[in-house]
Amino acid sequence: RRLRNQYIKDPKVTAEVVTYRPFYILGEVTTPGQYPFANGLTVENAAAIAEGYTPRAKKRFVRLTRGFDGVKSTVMVPTDHPVQPGDTIYVLQRLF
Repeated sequence: RRLRNQYIKDPKVTAEVVTYRPFYILGEVTTPGQYPFANGLTVENAAAIAEGYTPRAKKRFVRLTRGFDGVKSTVMVPTDHPVQPGDTIYVLQRLF
């Protein structure tokens, strides 16, 4: 039966995310590239997924690029920083 000019009051809606956008890790990691996102992921975990840092990696802070409402921003973050779907992590080279 069709509702005419009426609204459903207090609807209950459930949404489930089937797949997240991947994250990207580049720079001084063994296997840079695109990887599937998982809840609870940190930069350090992301580096481990990319098979670890290279010997030249700067391991304390990384450059993270994140988009929000069509605007991208890039900031330096510590390796315990959380990763979100679509993030790009760039591990810098340390100076000897």
